[in-house]
Amino acid sequence: MKQRSILPIRALALLLALIMGTAGFCATIFTLINWDEIWTGAGFYNSSEYYRTLYDYYTDTVRELSALLQKQRWGEKLSYLEEQALAVYQSALSAENTNFRVRLLDNNTGELLYSNLPQDSSKEALENAVHEINYTSRELTSGTAISDNDYTGWDEAGERRLIYIYLPDWSVISFGPEDAEQAAQYGWLISGYDNWTYHQDLDSRVKSAVLAMEYGVTDPLQVEDVFQDMYRNYVQYAQYLPLIALAALVMDAIAISSLIYLCANAGRRKNQEGLYLGYIDRIPLDLLAVILFFIAAALISAVDSIFYNLRSTVPGDAVFTENLVGLALFSLAIGGCTLAGILTLVVRCKTRTLFTNTVIWRTCVQAGRICRELYGSWPLMWRAAALFGLYLAGTLLTTLTIFLIPLYQGIVLYGICRWCLQWKQVQDGLRHIVGGDPDYKINTSGHMYRDLREHAGQLNDLGGAISSAVEEQLRSERFKAELITNVSHDLKTPLTSIINYVDLLKKQDIQDPAAAEYIAVLDRKSQRLKKLTEDLVEASKASTGNLTVNRERLGMVQLVQQAVGEFEEKFTQSGLTLVAAFPPDEVYVRADGRHLWRIIENLLSNCHKYALAGTRVYLDVMHWEGNVILSIKNISRQQLNIPAAQLVERFVRGEESRTTEGSGLGLSIAQNLTELQGGAFRLDIDGDLFKASVTLPEDSMGKGGDGLPTLPPLIL
Repeated sequence: MKQRSILPIRALALLLALIMGTAGFCATIFTLINWDEIWTGAGFYNSSEYYRTLYDYYTDTVRELSALLQKQRWGEKLSYLEEQALAVYQSALSAENTNFRVRLLDNNTGELLYSNLPQDSSKEALENAVHEINYTSRELTSGTAISDNDYTGWDEAGERRLIYIYLPDWSVISFGPEDAEQAAQYGWLISGYDNWTYHQDLDSRVKSAVLAMEYGVTDPLQVEDVFQDMYRNYVQYAQYLPLIALAALVMDAIAISSLIYLCANAGRRKNQEGLYLGYIDRIPLDLLAVILFFIAAALISAVDSIFYNLRSTVPGDAVFTENLVGLALFSLAIGGCTLAGILTLVVRCKTRTLFTNTVIWRTCVQAGRICRELYGSWPLMWRAAALFGLYLAGTLLTTLTIFLIPLYQGIVLYGICRWCLQWKQVQDGLRHIVGGDPDYKINTSGHMYRDLREHAGQLNDLGGAISSAVEEQLRSERFKAELITNVSHDLKTPLTSIINYVDLLKKQDIQDPAAAEYIAVLDRKSQRLKKLTEDLVEASKASTGNLTVNRERLGMVQLVQQAVGEFEEKFTQSGLTLVAAFPPDEVYVRADGRHLWRIIENLLSNCHKYALAGTRVYLDVMHWEGNVILSIKNISRQQLNIPAAQLVERFVRGEESRTTEGSGLGLSIAQNLTELQGGAFRLDIDGDLFKASVTLPEDSMGKGGDGLPTLPPLIL
């Protein structure tokens, strides 16, 4: 969002918010103070200024006068300064100098002690003279005993308890048990040995009196005094009170509108995207709050002093004008601090730095980082011991306050539960990765514990590494398959030509026996190369699953018998005796006939090529727990010094001389074709005994199964 305002408009809004806000605030306070005068028209005798001045007269003059008069009544001698103060108070309260009227009476006897009424001092005269009578009382005490300061102490030298009594001049005298009679004059009695008790009712020298005070202001006012001045001021400004209230409302509305505009555009600049932090917005909030607090405190103290001086001056003179200008300037300064604080709070809320941009937050973050680094550098056992130590320390501290124990234990339980939930999250992620989903990522966002977050990150990296390795392996397999396919395809064209030309040479009448032998060798080798090329293509397709499988219901016994019939002559030439065992009834499987035939052919061909001459080859077809099993066993011609799993790899033969015609692809092709049809291929080697078994699901009802069959126990 671009800044839509221009600088003059913002400056005008800032001035309006500052000036109107300060003036409106002062006018609003003034309006609230004079609320009754504005709406009820209660008059001068109900104004706040009237009651304030009336209270000042009571506290500053009448109370001091009553204390001096009561002291005279008790017969106590007044000091010189007290006599001068009494004369001043009596002159100030004389009827010729003030409109304030007062009567002082003894609250117990009703005796009149003082009155400044000009003639009749009765209550009726006071009621007729003043607007209303105000009542109050004052309790006065005088005497020599000050029991609150008296105390007892042990006299080591005399081995007795003494009472120490303060006199009015704050000198101290002491009495022992033998002086109980003298101590009783000050209100102290002794009952038993060294047992002092204070009885105030026995202290005849403590005098007290309660004075009743009745006071008010004459109505109408009769003499020139402060009440008369206040009345004239009241008459002057009372007529403007409604106008001041309306002005306060208008100024507050303007100030609030300007403030809303400033807040809406705070932190934005013309032709600039995003939010902008000013100099004041970059200061940490708590430090800024302290600075503004002390500035505002100093300004408020100055405003209070100026306001006090303003009240003691007369409107219109130079001192009054100077105080008024100073009051306005300092008030504007306070308003400026307030406005700056509001705007920086708005900017910080918009930029979400209200709490983060503080000295406390930065200190806590730095301390937390240091603690985490120290904690993370410790071994796991040390960290566990440190946590357990903190738990014990917290338990010890909470036992001092019983009601904190369940709260503390609840916090500890919450932390443990959080750890368990996060650990379960890591375990679930590990199950996904191990279960074949290496791209799964454990969510490490949020407030996860550091150790678990690091462990989860390592598992995510491991899953990524596994995924990359699998992709690289698949890419390599695809590359090898494509390479084999392309090379085989490129070999077919020249190989086909070679085979064709060899065939043509065979048909020619060649008389030279050596040439005929050469042609026969070329024919055998070219056919072998053709077979190897076909095996390469088929092995590549079978390993990548890029073969079409058309399943149908096939009789396993019949298919095996046909294959045995084709290899019978070859076995005889190799000196092998085939021993076959079939079930009495036909067993059926659901498989691709072409692929199943290739599997059987490869197994029989493997026996023909590598079985030891003069031995038997055992071929069994059986069904086991819903599966049909084809098993072939033979004695190897060469020593089988490699693991059975390695024999099914491509280009691996059972003899290292590689002098036989095998390509090393037959067993690999047989395994891949079996697995493509939902079966299981298994090789077992025991010394020179070689056994291969093919297990396919039985289709007894014409329905095939797709699940991986269970292998029967191996019986050698």
